[in-house]
Amino acid sequence: MKTLTKPLFPLAFLVLATACKKEIETITVPVDKAYSWTEVKYLVNYQRNVLRVMPGTNTLNLQETGSFEVLSPIPGSAEQVANGYYTGFGHKLSRTWVPDPLPWDVRNAVPMNANFYANPNGYRDVNSDTILTIYPTKFFDRGTQLHLHGLDPTATQFENFLIGSRYPFGVINRNNYLLCSYRTTNTQENAFHLILTKLVNTSVTGSTTTSTTQISSQLIRLPTPGPSQFSFKSFWAIDDYFLVWCDYAGLYKIYQDGTVKQVNGPPNFTSGPVSPTTIYKWKGTVYSLQQGSGGDATFYTSTNDGETWQQITGFNQALTFSTFYPVGDSLVGITHGIITNSIYTLRWLSANSIRLRELKNDGLGYNDFADLAQLGDTVYLGTTGGLFKRPLSKFFESNK
Repeated sequence: MKTLTKPLFPLAFLVLATACKKEIETITVPVDKAYSWTEVKYLVNYQRNVLRVMPGTNTLNLQETGSFEVLSPIPGSAEQVANGYYTGFGHKLSRTWVPDPLPWDVRNAVPMNANFYANPNGYRDVNSDTILTIYPTKFFDRGTQLHLHGLDPTATQFENFLIGSRYPFGVINRNNYLLCSYRTTNTQENAFHLILTKLVNTSVTGSTTTSTTQISSQLIRLPTPGPSQFSFKSFWAIDDYFLVWCDYAGLYKIYQDGTVKQVNGPPNFTSGPVSPTTIYKWKGTVYSLQQGSGGDATFYTSTNDGETWQQITGFNQALTFSTFYPVGDSLVGITHGIITNSIYTLRWLSANSIRLRELKNDGLGYNDFADLAQLGDTVYLGTTGGLFKRPLSKFFESNK
């Protein structure tokens, strides 16, 4: 019996082990695919439709559907210590914290820079079309109202063409001057009207930090060859001046003191850009991009801040759907309104030759691109389907 028992122990162990193996079920856990771009998950629902992305001091200022909010993503900064990674601002109309939402229309991009933004909603009264509320981006406090009727009794409304993030109804330059246009009761007047406003922020620190935005405005009337009040107008802030395009009237250069110079216009639109889709300045040269007569893209360039222009033709017409941004030491373009949007670098090889290099855009889906900004060592992209980010160290990887 003893001789039979010993071999049975390993046999029994083998059977037991085999039985245990049969009862173990292999479970495969799916792993999310790693994409080049990752979404900032703090935005939910309607907040994920991002119209504007503007760098501040250690912060990102965001215009979303119906709201203005601030992202404080830099670890250890005073802004992040105070606000956390993500902070929603419910700017108030009064001391009782009545909400003052930004426009819900996704075509309605607002003027914004690092320090201020202008809300066209204003107070909900019969004169709201003639009121802008100016807010500082940094402080929780009520806004300062810009009353158009107090400056021009014939004014009927601030002008807003509802085109989208590429064409806000006004712009704020780096020195905190706001420029936008308005209409008057004289619809047949051969002129169009601008309002230039200087914004100054003063803060008071006590138990809480509050701020007051002081404003001073002047009106600018530009004579035109014919009635132009309903003509489309677009604005670009370039350093300490503005460039303004008015259909049928031409391109104007507006200085911060209100001085105006027309740089192109009737009867022959030959001295500068015509109906530009974007204007930007890069390494001392101002570039204006427009669709050419043959359907291609045409650049106008100026090395003297828009005083004179040189024309360069024959570029891919897809460029006219782009806006451009400095990232690192490179110029980066993003396309708008195309089924598969692109991110690419644009490098000027010579006075009339460029090289485009497409960058990785996986993880962004079919969202429309709205705005791009660099903050610290991260690049952020605002889209119709969320705010996405990518490390600057990997941002320039080619899409191959």
